[in-house]
Amino acid sequence: MSFPTLVGLLLLWQGAASSLNVLVLDGSNRPIPGVRVELKAGGELVASIQTDEKGRAEFGELKPVRYELDAWKDGFEPVQKANLELPASVELTLTPLARKESIEVKGTVAPLEQGASAPNEIPAQTAKELPGRPPTVADALPLLPGVVRVPGGGLVMSAAGEHRSALMVNSADVTDPATGQFGLTVPIDSVETMNVYQTAFLAEYGRFTAGLVSVATRRGGDKWKWELSDPFPDFIIRSYHLRGLRDATPRLNVEGPIVEGKLYFSEGLEYTVRKTQVYELPFPFNQKIQEGFNSFAQFDWVASQKQLVTATVHVAPQRMAYVNMNYFNPQATSPDAATDNITATLSDKLTLGNGLLENTFSVTHFDAHVWGQGTQDLTISPGGNSGNYFAQQSRDSSRLSWTPVYSFAAVHWLGTHNVKTGAYLAESTDNGQVTERPFNIVDSSNQLLERVTFTPGLPFRNWDLEYAFFGQDHWMITPRLAVDVGLRTESQERSQSLRVAPRAGIAWTPFANTGTVVRAGFGWFYDRVPLSVYSFAHYPNQIVTMFGPGGQITAGPWVYRNGLGTVSSRFPFVFQEPGTGNFSPRSATGNVQIEQPLSPRLLLRVGYTQKQSAGLVILNPVPPGAANGGVGSNLLSGGGQSRYHQFEVTARLRWNDKRQLFFSYVRSRARGDLNDFANYLGSFPVPIVRPNQFGNLPANLPNRFLAWGVVQLPAGFRISPLIEFRSGFPYAVTDALQNYVGVPNAQRFPSFLSVDSRFSKDIKVNPKYSVRLSVSAYNLTNHFNPEAFHNNVADPAFGLFFGQRGRRFTADFDVIF
Repeated sequence: MSFPTLVGLLLLWQGAASSLNVLVLDGSNRPIPGVRVELKAGGELVASIQTDEKGRAEFGELKPVRYELDAWKDGFEPVQKANLELPASVELTLTPLARKESIEVKGTVAPLEQGASAPNEIPAQTAKELPGRPPTVADALPLLPGVVRVPGGGLVMSAAGEHRSALMVNSADVTDPATGQFGLTVPIDSVETMNVYQTAFLAEYGRFTAGLVSVATRRGGDKWKWELSDPFPDFIIRSYHLRGLRDATPRLNVEGPIVEGKLYFSEGLEYTVRKTQVYELPFPFNQKIQEGFNSFAQFDWVASQKQLVTATVHVAPQRMAYVNMNYFNPQATSPDAATDNITATLSDKLTLGNGLLENTFSVTHFDAHVWGQGTQDLTISPGGNSGNYFAQQSRDSSRLSWTPVYSFAAVHWLGTHNVKTGAYLAESTDNGQVTERPFNIVDSSNQLLERVTFTPGLPFRNWDLEYAFFGQDHWMITPRLAVDVGLRTESQERSQSLRVAPRAGIAWTPFANTGTVVRAGFGWFYDRVPLSVYSFAHYPNQIVTMFGPGGQITAGPWVYRNGLGTVSSRFPFVFQEPGTGNFSPRSATGNVQIEQPLSPRLLLRVGYTQKQSAGLVILNPVPPGAANGGVGSNLLSGGGQSRYHQFEVTARLRWNDKRQLFFSYVRSRARGDLNDFANYLGSFPVPIVRPNQFGNLPANLPNRFLAWGVVQLPAGFRISPLIEFRSGFPYAVTDALQNYVGVPNAQRFPSFLSVDSRFSKDIKVNPKYSVRLSVSAYNLTNHFNPEAFHNNVADPAFGLFFGQRGRRFTADFDVIF
C-alpha cells in the first residue's frame, strides 16, 4: 500500500469533527466558573469564552491548525498551553498567586518546540501500553525514526553510537564520562516528556553530533496515588513443564504532596530479573541474565512565589551474566559484568524581574567491573569460539557539573526577541585498570594461524575540565516568522582546543489558516571526547605471532603499542595547537522540514537531514616496519569521517490521549570509517583489530517503517499495535584469519518484519483500585527474522541464516490505585 493511499484511508477513518473542550479546575479538582479562556492561532485571536458553572468552555467549528490557549481569572495565576491539535479535550489547573513560580517554571520546559527543528516525542503513557512495555527511557527510544537498537544491544541515533549522542534528564548530562554510553536510564514511569532531536539548532545544547535525548521527569501531584505494574513473574514452560523463571519486572510508582502546596514527592522503582533466550543455542545454556534495581526519586519544593527547587536521585545497580552471548560466543566465551550508576541533581529556578535564572548542579558516578567465566585462552574459529572472554576491567568514573542559564525578559524591537545565555562547567574523572589474556585464531581444522598475547595493563587516572558558553536569540519577526541565531563555544582541557559552533534556523508559517510550518536550519556540532580515549595508552599492548601449517612461526612476534595520534586541525572554527590527542570530532548538520495538518486529527511531517562528520576518533593499526624500529602501533587518530542522509515522513493520527497512532518511514544512507574507537575501548571490547575501512556503517538501514499507538475499544478494552518493517542489518564476510573478504558491510540480513500487539482491559475492583489484564503477541505473522549468519568463508556452513524468534504470547497483570 502506498503512503498516499494510507493517508487517504486515515482521512476517511478519522471523520471531520473539529472542536476543543476545556475544563478548568483548582488545586482540589473543583471546577472554576468565570475563567476567561482565549483561543489563538498564529498569534491572532480566534475566540474568547468564559467557563460555565461546571468550569467548562467549548470551541466548535475550528479549522485544522495548531492553537494556543490562554486562561486567567482574578486571584489566580494565568495559564498558557501551546501546540494544541484538534480535536482535543484540555484540562487546565489554575493555582492561587501564592504558587506563581510553578506556572512560570513549567512554561520553560520545551523551548525547542517553536524552533527550527521540531522534536520527535514519545508519549510515555502510550509507550507503556505497547507490547514489550519498555521499562526505561532507553528501551522506548527505538520507537522513533532514526533510532535503532543494533544486534549487540547498543542504541544508535543517526547511525552513530551512543557516545556521539547526549542524554539529558532535567537539563543534566547523565552519560558515562568514561565511555559516553547512556547506561541504565530513568524508569519510564517517572517520565513527563521524552523528546529526541536529531537536529537541535539552539546554541544551549551541545557536546553531541548525532542527536539529543531530552527527558523531563514527573512532579508529584496534589493527591497521593500509587501504581503497581507487572507484580507477578513470568515462567519458562517447555513441553508443558515448568523450567524456571523467565523474568520478573515489578514496578512501583508513588507520588503526592509531603507538605500541601509546598513540598511534593514522586518515586519510580523497578526491580528486574530478566532471562533473554538466545534461540540458536540449546536450553538451558542459552539464557542471558540481567538483575538489578532502578530507582528515581524527585522532590519539588515551592520555596516562594518566585522560586522552585527540585532535587532528584537516580540509583541503578545491575548485574549481568553472559553479556553479548550468541551462537558464535556461547556461555563460556561471554563476560559477566556488574555496574552501578548514581546520579543526583539539584535545580533552582528563580524569577528575577521579568527574567528566569536556572541553576542546575549534578553529580554522576559510574562503576563498571567486567570479567570472564574463567582463565582459559579465547580461541576464535570460523564456526564459533571457545575458551573464556579475553578482557577484564575495573573502573570508576564521575562527573561534577554546574549549568547556569538566564532567560531575559522579551525585548520588543523589530519583532520580539527572546534572548538566553548560559554556561556549562564540569569536572570529570576516570580511574581503573584493564587486563587482557591471550587469544588464538585457528582455522576450521583447529590449526593455529595467529596468537595474540598482551603486556600487563597499567592503572590509569584521568582528569578533565570542560567548559562551554552560549548565547542565543529566538527572534519572532512576525507571528508567522521566527529566526533562531546562536553561538556556542566548547572546550576540553584534555584536548587543548577551543571549539566554536555557530547555528541558525528559521520557522515560517507561509499561510495564515492552513497550519503549514516550514523549518530549516544549519549548524556545527562537536562531540565531547570520552575519557577512555585518554586511558588507551595504559591498556595492554598486543604481541602478535603468526604460524604456518606445521605450527612453525612464520612472522613475529610483533609488539603493537597503544598510543594517541597527533592532530593538527585546519578547521576554521577549532582553535588549538598541534598536539597528541587534541581531538575535536565535529559535524556540519543541516535540516529542512515541512509540517502540515491534513485534518483536525492527522498531522503530517516531511523532512530531510544531512550530517557530514569529520575529526572522529578511530583506531588505526600501523604494522611494524623499519621506519618505526620494527614495532607496530594501535593508534587512535582523529581522522575518521562519516556521512549520513535521511529522508523522513511521519504522521500522527490523534483523537485523544487514549486513541492515537504514529506512523513513520525513513529512507537513509550511512557510510563512514568502521574502526570507531568505542568498539575497542568500551566495557566489552572486541579482541580483533582489523585495518580500518570506509564503507556502510553497521546501522545503515536504507528503509524503515514504524507504526504504533493505542486505540480505545468499546467495553473498556484497548489494543496497542506495534509494526516494524525494515531492511536487514549489513554484515561483513571474513576468512579464517578473521580478515575482511571483499567490501565489508556490502551484504545484508533478510528484511525484518515484526507485527506485535497488546490487548488489555481495566477492571474496577472497588472505588479505590483497579486491575489491568493484558495479553501481548509478538511476530504474529511468524516472519523469518534470523538473528545469526555464518559469515566466515572457511566455515562449512557459510551462507546460512538461522536463529528465528517465532510467534509467541505473554500475559500481564497490573494493580492501579
